[in-house]
Amino acid sequence: MSASHQVTLEWGAAGMRAADADVIVLADADRGAETAELLGLAPRTRLVLEATLASAAAVARTALDEQARRGERVSIAIVAAGERWPDGSLRPTATDLLVAGRVVDELAELGIDFHSPACAAACAAAVALRGATSTLIAAEAAASTPATEAAR
Repeated sequence: MSASHQVTLEWGAAGMRAADADVIVLADADRGAETAELLGLAPRTRLVLEATLASAAAVARTALDEQARRGERVSIAIVAAGERWPDGSLRPTATDLLVAGRVVDELAELGIDFHSPACAAACAAAVALRGATSTLIAAEAAASTPATEAAR
């Protein structure tokens, strides 16, 4: 667990490799090609959950249930999937940031609110754009460039 935060936010494969938490949440709005890759990198000894916009509340509830089952505070690492540029490097996406932020917001609603600054920023974006999130996800999917699609 992070020495200072119960909930952290990281990005992509490097974030998944670095995720040292009791619960790992993969935030991927479109469940793209990155999902399988990142799930393959997740430690098998951890509870790993997949989050989309539709499942954010259920994922947060499952994390809380895991905490109750253990009888102690659990660490939660949210890994936003992002996409890949043609050269293979990480391309962070607004949509995965919004999904991660929605999970953070749902966790806070359940009382798990000791989160990192990156989580706070993602949550603020998700809350501010709550009414437009579905539209933004659809717009980003429609705007995917051939270069980013070819990298998948």
